[in-house]
Amino acid sequence: KKVNNTHQIMSEENKRNSSQSNNNNNEVETNSNQKKRAKLSSSQQIIDVSEELNLDNDFLDNYVDKDTLPPLYKRETNKRIFVNRNLRMENIKFIGFDMDYTLAVYKSPQYEVMSYNLVIGRLIEMGYPKEIRDLSFDPTFPIRGLFLDPLLGNLLKVDQFGFIKSCVHGRRILTKPEIKSAYPSCLIRNDDIQKRFFLLNTLFSIVDASVFSDLVRFFENIAKNSGGTVDDDVEDISNISAEEEENKLGIHYDDLDISYTNLFQDIRSAIDYVHMEGKLKEETSQNFDTYVEKTGKRMSILFDSLRKAGKKVFLLTNSRFKYSDKLMSFLLNEQNPEYQNWKDYFDYIIVGAKKPSWFGKGTTLREVNLQTGQLEIGNISSLEKNHIYNGGNLSKFTELTGANGPEVLYVGDHIFSDIIISKKSHQWRNLLVVRELEQEIHTWSKAFNNYNHILNLKYLVAEAYRGLDYKATVPPKINAVRKRIKEKQKEFDESFNTYFGSLFGEGANQSFMAMQIRRYADLYTADYLNLLNYPLFYYFCVTNTYLPHQMVVSRNIEPPLLRSVVEVDESELEDL
Repeated sequence: KKVNNTHQIMSEENKRNSSQSNNNNNEVETNSNQKKRAKLSSSQQIIDVSEELNLDNDFLDNYVDKDTLPPLYKRETNKRIFVNRNLRMENIKFIGFDMDYTLAVYKSPQYEVMSYNLVIGRLIEMGYPKEIRDLSFDPTFPIRGLFLDPLLGNLLKVDQFGFIKSCVHGRRILTKPEIKSAYPSCLIRNDDIQKRFFLLNTLFSIVDASVFSDLVRFFENIAKNSGGTVDDDVEDISNISAEEEENKLGIHYDDLDISYTNLFQDIRSAIDYVHMEGKLKEETSQNFDTYVEKTGKRMSILFDSLRKAGKKVFLLTNSRFKYSDKLMSFLLNEQNPEYQNWKDYFDYIIVGAKKPSWFGKGTTLREVNLQTGQLEIGNISSLEKNHIYNGGNLSKFTELTGANGPEVLYVGDHIFSDIIISKKSHQWRNLLVVRELEQEIHTWSKAFNNYNHILNLKYLVAEAYRGLDYKATVPPKINAVRKRIKEKQKEFDESFNTYFGSLFGEGANQSFMAMQIRRYADLYTADYLNLLNYPLFYYFCVTNTYLPHQMVVSRNIEPPLLRSVVEVDESELEDL
């Protein structure tokens, strides 16, 4: 009976939450360009939004606070820009854009399949067996934000505090005891990042993770079937040197003796070759329609609007001139008769930037000869429109343009090169493009009932401890609930990705990737074109965030009294 009472309380709470959620979903902007505003129902109306708002002192002096506010007006979720730090667009005088995976959206999985095959082909040229050509890219396997451990051959999912939450070797998901054995502290220290562990935080690095895991599985299967050995056990190597570790841990059979570290180094060499020697971009530029999404006139409309609003627009990309010219021509030429070619949309164009070093020492700034593509030698005293420059650094760019840190908004997809370094070095404001965000939101929506059920189960656990203090001697019987929470959490995580779960979360915690986004990205969105959904004088205002004690006060809810100890077994959970 008391369990049913708990269920009744939760049902009533769910109805209230459902009603509030429906109210949120009904608030959709109909046409921001024509200044039409969504209206609340008459029972929720606080101010008249049918006319242009004039929130002057007279209005504020006569305004009476409401005890209960209706839900805040929000744009449709997939059209929104999310805010971590307040930003006034009217204070932004310069807006810069990265190109690859920002302006140029590569089609998935077509682009990854092509990149994967080029890397495999290069490895065969380096002496790897031709049989690896039968391997193929699996778009359901990798996500970015993982750590690669080249010593043990593992991919790691890490939470916001640096603790290892999941580990995959080849395609085998390690158990918690196996993780504890391999990594006794279960913690990745900051000092070990990019030394012992490599963070795969770009969309390009998804191919790195796939090739590495596939080759680990490929060679280990051959070794086991041919009587060879696989050394991936760290229990008995604590007293040997790092060099001995690298030589010991790996795959050994008649025709192959390779460590996981050497395998990683070969893969990195092959990937660098594919990128630096132009194989990847040559294949892409010959088949733009296959590999690059075209956004129609929306890109042209955005750049035109920014320029007419008085913003200085610049392109800053690591790609070299010839590829950048071909790709931007494909995306922007013949979109607006006011602009003869893509260069007309930009006030400044810099290619071959070599970020992140561009934000520091950088390289010599040189002008590109638009006829030959060669770099010219000379003293550059100003950046001219319709001219293209190569390299340079942030200090030189600031000197020639007058772009002061907080007046610059840079839009990019690379959390380290585009966001973290630019913020730390010169306080540029930033907008991070997270391409996976739209799919993450879609999956969240589909799996919401599962997530809500987890919250209900955690509510039962909290109620089981209601009223208990130091006088209590018998712990509540909640093992069944805790087991069910783990099962449902696993089911929820796997709805995003079978191996690694959500890009942004790990169980009840944020992922390491989510922590970086939260800490360093002023704004983030699924598509930079979402800027079109806001006026160019918009004030991006962060939603209040609270510490746990502040959240308790803000809720100000006194739930009905239940018994001090709630005992819930499996049969009662089935009833719930």
